[in-house]
Amino acid sequence: MRYYETLYIVDPNLDSKILEKTMTEIEQELSKTKSKVINHRVWDKKRLAYQILNHKYGSYIILQFEVGDVTKMVDFDVWMKLNNIVLRHMTVLLSQKPEIYEEGNSDDGKVEQKRVSESGEKVPSLPESEKHEDSETQSSEELDIKEEGE
Repeated sequence: MRYYETLYIVDPNLDSKILEKTMTEIEQELSKTKSKVINHRVWDKKRLAYQILNHKYGSYIILQFEVGDVTKMVDFDVWMKLNNIVLRHMTVLLSQKPEIYEEGNSDDGKVEQKRVSESGEKVPSLPESEKHEDSETQSSEELDIKEEGE
């Protein structure tokens, strides 16, 4: 099976009902390709690298799916381009099946995302402080590699 991920950007000022309706329409259009949706979630509101239709910010939405009929993916891509609510989109082929994400509320009221294995067991995720430390470590290691290569 082939697995794909589509990242698309919509207007950040959309009402939640309109956003949910748009996500449902996209899933319905994707179902015409006989694909199975694995994850479809709002990622975050982020600043755009450049303005698109006078928008400085956009809501990023991730759609991960398993493709049924690859020949109809071109029709899905054209439909996404013609959809007025979608500012930009990009679809990429994934090398392996993506993990299922679930959102849950923590004790302090924050919404957190949890990874779930295929068997349905929750996979522990790193706390935010540890994630940040790892990213700093990686960037310093990358700098060491670049310095050695020069």
